[in-house]
Amino acid sequence: MPECLPFCAWRYNPKKVKMEEVVAPPYDIVSEKEIKEFKNKSCYNIFHLELPESYKKAKELLENWIKSQIFIKNKTPGVYFYELEFLYHNKIFVRKGFILLVKISPFEEEKIFPHEKTYSNVTKDRFELLKATHFQFSQIFALYEDPLLETLKIFDKKKELLYKIEYSNEKHRLYKISEKTSIKKLLSFFKDKKFYIADGHHRYMTALKFKEYMEDFYGKNPLKDYNYVAMYVSPLEDKNLLMLPTYRIYYFNDGREFIKKISQLAEMIRTLEIKEEQNFNQFFKKPSQEWAILYERKIIFFCLKDEVFGKIKEKDQILSQIPLYNFLQILEDIFKIKEEVLREKGKVKFVSDTRDLIIEAQKGAIGVIFPSISPQILKKVAQAKKLMPHKCTYFYPKNLTGLILNEVSGRDLNISF
Repeated sequence: MPECLPFCAWRYNPKKVKMEEVVAPPYDIVSEKEIKEFKNKSCYNIFHLELPESYKKAKELLENWIKSQIFIKNKTPGVYFYELEFLYHNKIFVRKGFILLVKISPFEEEKIFPHEKTYSNVTKDRFELLKATHFQFSQIFALYEDPLLETLKIFDKKKELLYKIEYSNEKHRLYKISEKTSIKKLLSFFKDKKFYIADGHHRYMTALKFKEYMEDFYGKNPLKDYNYVAMYVSPLEDKNLLMLPTYRIYYFNDGREFIKKISQLAEMIRTLEIKEEQNFNQFFKKPSQEWAILYERKIIFFCLKDEVFGKIKEKDQILSQIPLYNFLQILEDIFKIKEEVLREKGKVKFVSDTRDLIIEAQKGAIGVIFPSISPQILKKVAQAKKLMPHKCTYFYPKNLTGLILNEVSGRDLNISF
């Protein structure tokens, strides 16, 4: 099973920077315009390292920031407890998880499970950045099973607050846990657990590749830091874990014709006027078979016909539990084209905010909303060694990049727990 460890993390020095100005969302969900805005917030914003002008520039900046104590290193190893408080449909949630080191394991060993396809061009960029800096600037997000949420109760009163950040109507609180007895209890719990990657497949593939690269210099030494990767891990049974769908915007010449063709294989079950703050998920009764189409000022709810759904289930019992998978099956059947081809042609856009769908639908595009699915389905897909469709899930909200940095430079860890 994955071997987990506390570590001596690098982090921003709050005496030198304003944390709200230097942190950022994950690099893969921001536009070019947003990247510039974050970099303009502060000359020390994490995007200057995570998305640098060049790999050489990132290395130079990192070295300068360490020398000038913009970054400081914790002197004693710890596990980092991350609380993220947010509002969703007028309800307050607090997602909790731990940042720690997890031993890197090839997927074939079935200790760490993916659920998403990766792309070599993205991995190559992340690998070159890691080679140049020897630092991981953000964490992989993984899930583990803990039905009674025992792990979240271990550190109720034994944690040191490092940061409290108000960010985009969210409250991010990061604590350091140093108390050895409690850490041992947590590591013991993780000893026989499997981890399911939620976000960060490319970062994990990069870590695997980097481990092989470093072994060419240092050999297969299990004490070296490159055997581990920093992860944020959270229990998949926690009700505060929101795994939302990723919505689609399709750009077709004739939206009405698109809807007409979809109606051949799915039944219209209701039509509503679009309201910006509406919780669309409440209208879905058969999540696997249903979705909704936004066009102009209407939202039309569809249910896949039973006979059509039956054929898809025969094809794949597990993936047919995912509404996006079923929708893409009939999209390909009707239009004889795969979504990845539409993506290459600029005919589809992936979004997580229904407001984007509404704006584009009013311009004549087709917006598609899918029901939320349980993280348990992600576990089933991963265990079956299958992959979800591209951009299927969206864990909301996202952890901040820049809270914790992990150095992987070939050092001996020398941490015994």
